[in-house]
Amino acid sequence: MDQELLARIDLIERMVSQGRRSTEYWGWCFALWGTGQLTAIAWANLGGKPGLAWGVTMAVCGIVTGLVIARKKATEQTETLLSRSLGAIWLSFGVSISLLAFVGNPAGIFSERSFCAVFLALMGMTNLSSGIILRWPLQAVSGIVWWLAAVFAMLGPEKMVPWTMIAMIFVGEIVFGLYLMARERAARRHA
Repeated sequence: MDQELLARIDLIERMVSQGRRSTEYWGWCFALWGTGQLTAIAWANLGGKPGLAWGVTMAVCGIVTGLVIARKKATEQTETLLSRSLGAIWLSFGVSISLLAFVGNPAGIFSERSFCAVFLALMGMTNLSSGIILRWPLQAVSGIVWWLAAVFAMLGPEKMVPWTMIAMIFVGEIVFGLYLMARERAARRHA
């Protein structure tokens, strides 16, 4: 009985470890989407066509992500409950924010402040959920930082809202993604 319990605990720990490694694999995705968002922000502010800037950059990010996921699925041996759970959380986030951005924003439902606060809060929920599932404190703390930024976007000075968004995209997506990519490279070297 004790051996069986220990074997189950060992299996759970290996699955969580595999999930963390899988998250490290997705560092490129964090960096891609963060770069895409900063590109869209710059293009929209310099080119004066926010709908086109966001539509094109987010479509490119979506296509690249879809192609990489398809390639990964073709070479991956098995899909785990853990990977499906994380995929479902991030897919749900992507669909939710896309509906808000591409339906709600053109309809005039959101102010810049309210949209940024919603985006930051959803990123907090998605990162914290992923961190809890993976038992990875770094990603859980990342989620809490996204939530703190959402509170600041709601209550802070209006002129700081865009800068808060830019800072969180840079640190919470690009820097976090590059960090995950560096961990993945280090893990490959040690393997």
